[in-house]
Amino acid sequence: MSYTPKISIITSVYNGEKYLEECIRSIAAQRYPNVEYIIIDGGSTDNTTGIIRQYESKLHYWVSEKDKGIYQAWNKGLARATGEWIAFVGSDDILWDDQVIEKAIPDLQSAIEKGIRFVYGRVNLLSSQSKVIKEMGDPWEIAETNILDHMTVTHCGAFHHRSLFEEHGRFDESFRIIGDYDFLLREFTKGGKARFVDRIFAGMHAGGISANLRSKLTLAREHVRARSLNHLPPTFRSRIQLIKAHTATVLMKILGERMIARLSDMYRLMKGKERVWTKID
Repeated sequence: MSYTPKISIITSVYNGEKYLEECIRSIAAQRYPNVEYIIIDGGSTDNTTGIIRQYESKLHYWVSEKDKGIYQAWNKGLARATGEWIAFVGSDDILWDDQVIEKAIPDLQSAIEKGIRFVYGRVNLLSSQSKVIKEMGDPWEIAETNILDHMTVTHCGAFHHRSLFEEHGRFDESFRIIGDYDFLLREFTKGGKARFVDRIFAGMHAGGISANLRSKLTLAREHVRARSLNHLPPTFRSRIQLIKAHTATVLMKILGERMIARLSDMYRLMKGKERVWTKID
């Protein structure tokens, strides 16, 4: 293997003891040798720091201190990262097998030779019991058609060339959920491309902040703001998403989250999609 770039992996975590060890072990197990691993903890009060200390020898850097959320944590990680390619793996995510990075290297090399700075693969959505709910990830020729309208790639299964951050800056820390999409819009609104790899890169546990029914209203509002910041006008779809999120929030207060999960999945089935919300647990 002639191309052996350093890969930086950044994990942000706050009270993530449930899945963190599984996440760390999946990264420590990678066969590719040129990896640096960075963990930014937001001042956890559970056993998160105990788990981190257990694997301290596997880490390039870690810190535990209060922060303003995931995007400030990622920015702290970026300040420490020295890799040519950077990945963000959540504390409740895993790299799917021990050869994910090793097998991705030729794809990273091919991408950068073609001026492509974002490489992504497929991601398995997992239940709380780590059972596969569904596989996510469309080829770029499909994802590209809607990327300016909504997020069509899964961030935990992606590699970013460091030149993206040198050109576009870092994540906007005012976002709670959709700062990754805001960042990618800076590249894709300027005609940037992505490379899709038809392999499973990662597993992502459902129920995180971006995949939580209670967060849908915040997500819808942030989506509109991210488009505005990147000089994209509101769309009919974004307006509908806001209305749906408002409606779901009101109904959740009346009917409860479980009933809304059932109704949401009934709606998905009517549209020919798989159930998701009732599979999480």
